[in-house]
Amino acid sequence: MRFSLACHYSFPTVSARGSMQAENYTMPRTSCITADSTDFSNTLTKALQSCQINFLLGSGASTPAIPIAGQIEDELNKLLEDPAALQAKKFEFLRAIQVSTNDLITSVENANNIETLDAHRQFLGILSRILEERKTDLLPRQATVFTTNYDLFVERASESVVTLRVNDGFLRGPAVGAKPKYQPETFFDVTYKTGTLYRYTAAVPIVNLIKLHGSLSWRTAGTDLVYCAAECEVPDPSAEDFATSLPLFLDQFSLVLPTKEKFKQTLVERTYYDLLRILANSLEVENTVLIAFGFSFEDEHIRDLVTKALKNPTLLLVIVAYSRGSIDGYKTKFANHNNVVIYHPDGDELIKFPRFNELLSGVVPKSAYGN
Repeated sequence: MRFSLACHYSFPTVSARGSMQAENYTMPRTSCITADSTDFSNTLTKALQSCQINFLLGSGASTPAIPIAGQIEDELNKLLEDPAALQAKKFEFLRAIQVSTNDLITSVENANNIETLDAHRQFLGILSRILEERKTDLLPRQATVFTTNYDLFVERASESVVTLRVNDGFLRGPAVGAKPKYQPETFFDVTYKTGTLYRYTAAVPIVNLIKLHGSLSWRTAGTDLVYCAAECEVPDPSAEDFATSLPLFLDQFSLVLPTKEKFKQTLVERTYYDLLRILANSLEVENTVLIAFGFSFEDEHIRDLVTKALKNPTLLLVIVAYSRGSIDGYKTKFANHNNVVIYHPDGDELIKFPRFNELLSGVVPKSAYGN
């Protein structure tokens, strides 16, 4: 049996200042949310109650703990013919992430980590309430968070949100001493809680965390990927053994680094290919919303997957832009697609994770707050 929840959108174009313009049904729509976020609330309220929910988080979601990736892919690609310079650039890129992650794992007081972790906790808490209040039983109480971030902020934040289960793809069992193995086929499994007296059943809210480019907690063990969230020593560039310790540091991770060669690596590594396929398949589902935050879409492979998926007329891509200056880039990337909405700030305002959470909390049904 097939259900249609009609997640279709047809909007007039809105200028950066919020004024109505002539309709253009072949371009993304833009809307300023500095003074009035009503349009954002109306769009997301409908989508989150009637669509399959997906988020795409980029490096902007991990600031200020970790610098924005920026043009790292271009910087690495320019060094492909210079192995020594390429290795040095990879180290510079990964060092900042690992230093922050070490503090996160060992609970070292770090102001930037605390701010970033708090934003992730808020985000998961809001998702939990949204899923709890879904008004239809035809859709699962699940959301999927796709991310290219290597850090562990979502995982650490989930420890504080007891009303939500985060499925990171690792199957954890009672085996003593065994490290959890990565099994992507467990994504989208449904878990129910049952009453002991009246035998009621209710689906547990679940977030599927799909780390498209791997994670600092991933390690290779034979033919398996295993979970290993442990503090990792970062080599000291001034140390005498740096030349020896650097390649050991870089080679221990199971990551897809942002270079032109990564797609070849993705095809070779079954896990990464499977995750990209999950992203593509998720966006092909009827009545789906993808909410992108902190993601520039400079990653050409993910951008191509999303662009092809936009042929699905019931897919809605919602982009929350970090600044007003990024509007044109998004419009160019998704030209000729009218099922794309770009929400952006005005003037010099920036939309950071706390502001994004504030906007998202505005679409949580009031009953979720006990009103």
